[in-house]
Amino acid sequence: MKASTLAVAQIGLLNVLPAAAEYVWPSKHDRMEDLLVLQGGYIREGFVDGISPCTRNPNAPGRQTAAEWIRTAFHDMATFDKATGIGGLDASLQFETDRAEDAGDAFNATFGFTNNYYSIRTSAADLVALSTVLAVGNCGGPKIPLRVGRVDATEGGALGVPEPQQDLDTHKKMFAKAGFSTEDMIAMVACGHTMGGVHGKTFPEITENNTETNVVHFDSSDSTFDPKVATEYLDGTTQNPLVVAHNDTLNSDKRIFAADNNVTMKALASDPKTFQSMCSDIFARMLDTVPSTVTLTEPLEPIPLKPYITSFALTNASHITLTGRIRLLTTSDKYDDERITLTYTPRFAPAANATLDTTILTTPANFQLGTSNGIFGELFKWHEFSVALPTSTSIKSFNVTVTRISTGAQTLYNNAGRGYPLDDTILYQDEQSCRVGNNATLVAAVRKSVVDVGTSVVASMARKYHKQGTIVPAFETEEWKGEVGKEVGEWVLVTIKGTQQPESYSTHFDLVAGESKVEYLGTNVLGQQQCKEL
Repeated sequence: MKASTLAVAQIGLLNVLPAAAEYVWPSKHDRMEDLLVLQGGYIREGFVDGISPCTRNPNAPGRQTAAEWIRTAFHDMATFDKATGIGGLDASLQFETDRAEDAGDAFNATFGFTNNYYSIRTSAADLVALSTVLAVGNCGGPKIPLRVGRVDATEGGALGVPEPQQDLDTHKKMFAKAGFSTEDMIAMVACGHTMGGVHGKTFPEITENNTETNVVHFDSSDSTFDPKVATEYLDGTTQNPLVVAHNDTLNSDKRIFAADNNVTMKALASDPKTFQSMCSDIFARMLDTVPSTVTLTEPLEPIPLKPYITSFALTNASHITLTGRIRLLTTSDKYDDERITLTYTPRFAPAANATLDTTILTTPANFQLGTSNGIFGELFKWHEFSVALPTSTSIKSFNVTVTRISTGAQTLYNNAGRGYPLDDTILYQDEQSCRVGNNATLVAAVRKSVVDVGTSVVASMARKYHKQGTIVPAFETEEWKGEVGKEVGEWVLVTIKGTQQPESYSTHFDLVAGESKVEYLGTNVLGQQQCKEL
């Protein structure tokens, strides 16, 4: 049966949106795509810094951050109930770290790191999924598809994370409740235990040593995502503490690995490519196990060309300044082989007999060769632009042309036929905005035609605050109302004032005037400048 374009297909445990024919800018998932692919170079998010190198956590002897990130995702997902659709990867674990089944420092350490990237567009649950994708990929493992759109739980979920002392039948039932077969259980545990080990501080009954730095590793290459957890188990050389513990009651891996007479373990051990493929599949299903009320996107892929607008503001009555960057996904190792130009569509036609040059030239970025890279082979080149446009015509949208200098070949990017849109109805005046102490001042330039009909202008400000029972903060949206000020050409300056406490200095806000918005603006630049007059 052919589904309509508005239908949602359900595949196993995962609700999946129909695949879009082409990426359309801007997207509410742009931030997550940045965090996935921009790991080094000119513009970098550096999420992977938390697990580089893969060997250890330099701030905590005996700890291995990459393994902890994977463990966090499993514990968060493990209590999913397929029958009711409740639970799954929803960051409920943030409320559950005092439970015996969630012992150890790994979970708060993981959330403590992901908090650096947590925002109104990047849920804690999506960041846990991202951390697993990067932990596996950065440490020699496969690329796991990353879908996004997870919604954070507001309280702890049900009990039910598997524990070492439980018998095999109990473990089978726990995994089956979450929608996983015996073979799935074996693969998930083996893939999850190819890095890291058991900490004596947390599980002295297993390691028989409770010192802070004591860790008994699952295999001999505990910082590399490879099949040794399976090969060493099968050839009898394993030191996996959940296989060879003196107290056989605690040998949960031994029971799980043999649950199908070692068929799955033999498949995992057969060759590295099979191991990686099987682990990629089971981890993708683990990360995509979400509450039935949540619909995830298709897997994020690097966007071929992506604009970044750093400033779109009124300069004076006669000009608007447009400043930004273009990020181009490329396989070329020649750093000067692309020329990128923008061609814009004016909002208003120029006066009769007037000549309007609608070409915007860009300049290749210089720092770090103007390139950024990801951990899965992505290479991006950056070009920058800044131009003053006449307010009499302004701008409605633009297209981007990439010319390969060495061959003359050209590629047109037009945002799936829509053009990359810009709306000058409301402009964020970044130079006129500032923060003094806790008092923030935001200034917007709003077209008089909008203000004259009584449309209110507000800032929708995300306020960050402490949440009871978890180290993950929460956001509450406050509406700050604007006050109309002086006119500048066809615009009116609207001043919006509010109070921000230090914990909210690095959040985001939207400026709204009727149907027009400027979205996801960062407050982190406030306080770094004085408010300037226009």
